[in-house]
Formats: sequence, structure tokens, C-alpha cells
Amino acid sequence: MFVEIGGLINKGLGKGVIKKFYKNKDVITVGVANGRAQDLFDINQFGDSSEAEILTLIVKEKSSNKIFDELYKYLELDKKKQGLIFKHFPLIKGTF
Repeated sequence: MFVEIGGLINKGLGKGVIKKFYKNKDVITVGVANGRAQDLFDINQFGDSSEAEILTLIVKEKSSNKIFDELYKYLELDKKKQGLIFKHFPLIKGTF
């Protein structure tokens, strides 16, 4: 089974996440898309909103907690207001 780890992160962090996780054998796919968010970051470039990146990782369920923790540490979310990440329940159906 697979699990989705997603998030909204500060613009510019996604490239580093891809570089760190794309070679991991337990990561099926990692991708980033552009977006905007409010009240998530320390600095807002557009009044009350800021550029953001929408992060999606599809990972093997057995390694999902470890990868989630690695991502949390890599993004320094315990120290900086750079976004949020979440983990879904196992994916039931899909095609890769």
C-alpha cells in the first residue's frame, strides 16, 4: 500500500525537497506545484497572502512515518513558520 504526504510550504523549498527525496527507494513520486496561502508563513509578499508550493509525495506505507519525520526535520517546521505538512490514510486504489 501507499500513503500520500502533502503540504503547503514556503516558495523555494520544493526544489530541495525533490532533490532530497527523489532517490529514496520508498518514495514512489515527489512533486511540487505553485500556489498561494494566507497566514502560514512569517513573511507575506502580497499583503495578507504569500507564494506557496503545494507538495505531494507518494510513499510506501511501511516507511511513511520515517519519511514524514525526515521531511518535518528537513523543513525545520519546529523552528520556522514555513508551512505545514500532513499524511493521509493509505491509498486504496491508484495507478502509477
